[in-house]
Amino acid sequence: MTVPTNTRAAPSPSTTDSGDGGRREIELSISIRTILLVGVAVAVAWALASVADVLLTVFVAVFSVAVLLPVVGRLERLGWSRRLACAVLVLALVVVIGTVVLVLADAVGGAVRGFGGDLPDIVAKARQSELGTFINGGSGSLDTLREHSGDIVKGVGNVSGGVANIGVSAFGAVALFFSVLFLTLFGLIDEPRARGWIEGLLYREDRERYLRVADRIIHATSRYMLGNLAISLICGTVYGITAVVLGLPYPLALAVIAGILDLIPNVGATIAGIIVGLVALSVSLEAVIVFVIVMVVYQQIENYILQPTIIGKAAQLSGFTVLTSVLAFGALFGLIGAIIGVPIAAGLQIVAEELTAGRRARIAAEDAAKKSRA
Repeated sequence: MTVPTNTRAAPSPSTTDSGDGGRREIELSISIRTILLVGVAVAVAWALASVADVLLTVFVAVFSVAVLLPVVGRLERLGWSRRLACAVLVLALVVVIGTVVLVLADAVGGAVRGFGGDLPDIVAKARQSELGTFINGGSGSLDTLREHSGDIVKGVGNVSGGVANIGVSAFGAVALFFSVLFLTLFGLIDEPRARGWIEGLLYREDRERYLRVADRIIHATSRYMLGNLAISLICGTVYGITAVVLGLPYPLALAVIAGILDLIPNVGATIAGIIVGLVALSVSLEAVIVFVIVMVVYQQIENYILQPTIIGKAAQLSGFTVLTSVLAFGALFGLIGAIIGVPIAAGLQIVAEELTAGRRARIAAEDAAKKSRA
C-alpha cells in the first residue's frame, strides 16, 4: 500500500463568514514531505547546536591551515617534503608557544592580575591630578572608567572570548590547544588531497576559477594574520619599553595588553594607548606628555610604514568595512572574532568580486560601447 504525498493533515474544514452573508470553507493541507523536511531541518539545527564547540574548534584549525599554507609552500620550494615541512612548522610553533608560556606565564599572569586589582586606585590617582581633574570635569570619563576598570583587564585576559566559552579550565585549555594543533597538522598534510578531490568535482573552467579564488583567499589570510602578529609584537615592545623608561607600574602587563589589543584593526592601538596613558597620568604630567608623543609617532610609523610594508594590500577593505567586520565578529566571538573578522571579510569580498566579475565586465563593455557611439 502506498501513502500519497499530498495527504491532508487537517481534514476538518474551518468556516468563516464571507462578506455577503454566506460561509466559506478554509482547509489547511500539509504534505508528508513537508513534515519530513521540517523534521530534518530541526534535527540538523539541534545537531549543529550540540556540537557548536567542536565546530568552532574546527573553524579555528581551518583558519590556522589557511594562515600557514604559504609558509609550507615556501619550505617545499626549498626541497623539503610536505610531511616534513608541516611537522617541523607545527613543532616550531609548539616550541615557541610553549617557551613563551613557561617563561612568561607567572610573570604576565601576576602582572595582569595585579594591574587589574590596582587599576581603580590608578584611575583615582590620575583623577586627582590637574590634568585628570580637567578631563573628568567636563565629561566624567574617568569616573566611568573607574567603574568599569575591572572589565577592561578581564576582557583582555579572556582572549578565548566567543559564544562557546572554550578554555575555562587549564585542562580544557590544554585539550583545546592540542586539538587545534593536530587538526592543523593533519589539515596542512591533507590539503593537496582535499583540493584535488574538490577539483575532481568541477569542470575545467570552474576548476580554474576555484583555484584562483582559493589561492587569493589563502594568500590574503596568511599575509594579513602573520603581518598583524608581527606588528602587534612590535607595538607591545615599544609600549613596554616606553613604560619601563618612564617608570610606569606594571610595564610587562602594559606591554601584553598593548600587544593583544593592537591585534584589533584600526582601534586596538588607540585603546591600548589610552590605557597606558592613563597609567602614565597617575605618575606625572611629564610622563603623559612623553608617552603621547611616543604613541602618536608610533601610530604614524605603524599606519604608513609597518602596515604597507608587512601586510601590504592583503586585505583591500574600506575603513567602514573593517570597523563593521570588527564589530560584527567581535560581538559573535569576542576578542578572537574581532581579530579574525578582517581576513574573513576580505575572503567574502574576494568571493563576491569573483561571482560578479562577469556581470561587471558586461556592464563595462556596454557602457564603453554606448560611449563610443555617442
